[in-house]
Amino acid sequence: MPRFLFCVFAVLLCGSFALGQSPDRFELFAGYSLVNADFTLTSRTVLNGWNASMNFKSGSWFGLVADLSGYYPSDFGHAKAHTFLFGPQVSVSLDKITPFAHFLIGDTNVSYTAESIFPRFSFLSANNSFTYGGGGGLDYRFTRHLAVRGQADWLHNGFNTQDNQLSYRLKHNVARISTGIVFRF
Repeated sequence: MPRFLFCVFAVLLCGSFALGQSPDRFELFAGYSLVNADFTLTSRTVLNGWNASMNFKSGSWFGLVADLSGYYPSDFGHAKAHTFLFGPQVSVSLDKITPFAHFLIGDTNVSYTAESIFPRFSFLSANNSFTYGGGGGLDYRFTRHLAVRGQADWLHNGFNTQDNQLSYRLKHNVARISTGIVFRF
């Protein structure tokens, strides 16, 4: 949790610097997200959650994005999965539509309290995994400062599972779809 709070603080601090820049240099996205459940050890095929990102544009088409998301399945020992991803994003403004693409690297953290369900059984050899991926989407602009976004990403992680005698890798590929509102400053 301290790392999560540090990341949120760092992103907000960087965002405050971006507000002093010229217009439309900072984008804030927040919305609903769903992901297939490979890295949360649940029986569901998709999980609901949230996705938020901040894009610090250094030109009309290039920016650096910080992307955070969280998923909380309640049917498996109160599991939580959070991703903290960063990377470049390119976009092209075409009147009211702005397509974009990004490449992201960072960390996925999974935590759970499954000891009450399966005592003496450890699911993951580590709760953090290096994660990378790519994706993109479209923004549809309503006003100069407000747009709606549709986004799809492919993420790759490297979680390993273990018990007392066996160790194996979980599926590495995770598909994520997000939609929400974009604020531009």
